[in-house]
Amino acid sequence: SGGDNENAATANGDKSDPPAKKARPATVAGAMHPHVVELNPLLDGCEINESLVEDVPDEYFAKFDIVVASHIGMEQARRIAKATVASGNKFILVDTFGLEGCAMLDLGPDHQFRKELGKDKLSDVMKNEPYVSFADMLDVPLADATARWDKVPPKVYTKYRSYLEYHAKSGTWPGEDNASDYVEQTKKWLADSKIVSEDYLGDDDTLNHTASVATCEVSPVCAVLGGMIGNEVIKAISGKADPANNILMFDGADGGCRIFFLKKKA
Repeated sequence: SGGDNENAATANGDKSDPPAKKARPATVAGAMHPHVVELNPLLDGCEINESLVEDVPDEYFAKFDIVVASHIGMEQARRIAKATVASGNKFILVDTFGLEGCAMLDLGPDHQFRKELGKDKLSDVMKNEPYVSFADMLDVPLADATARWDKVPPKVYTKYRSYLEYHAKSGTWPGEDNASDYVEQTKKWLADSKIVSEDYLGDDDTLNHTASVATCEVSPVCAVLGGMIGNEVIKAISGKADPANNILMFDGADGGCRIFFLKKKA
């Protein structure tokens, strides 16, 4: 074994330097890069930008056809979405939290697609309407996050939005260390919405748990929602099949996935 060889070398008085240890990657992307390249060698030349997201200029994001972002606050998400879509490209914000996940998609005002009508049959070119920009989605009050079959805001979206709202106010994500503050702020935010009560997402114990899983990424949930986002990316690039417009939600507790259209009421 390798351990036996090392012991033998020491016993024989071999004073050669031990093999140098490889430096640890500074980011998750850096750590995953060798595994990604193993699956697809064509990705070996992909750049890994390790700058803080707030230090990356708008021009950098504008050069990508689609930007998929995760674990960033509303301020940076709004900036990146604006830069991306203004260049004729597309933006997706997606996160998982415990057994649930949510994505917000801005495919741009000019996105077109063709519906699949059957095997090898496509509709005429259609425009993705109605369209709501990412910035306008963020400006939709919780009271307006309803629809014909949703008299109250969907809970998965409400929970995700509570994380974003808390991050915007505190500059940090909810967690076990600040759970009590998250509970207090979220109950007030829910009550101020005038459409649901302060316990809409559960009692204090439930909200404490909700805070603890805010940044908890469960592998199967990431895999499922990641697959869905991958499918949306393919549809957006190819222009084939109806795109998700504009909220995509996944609940790992029951395996349910649904699309919800978010817009401000007139």
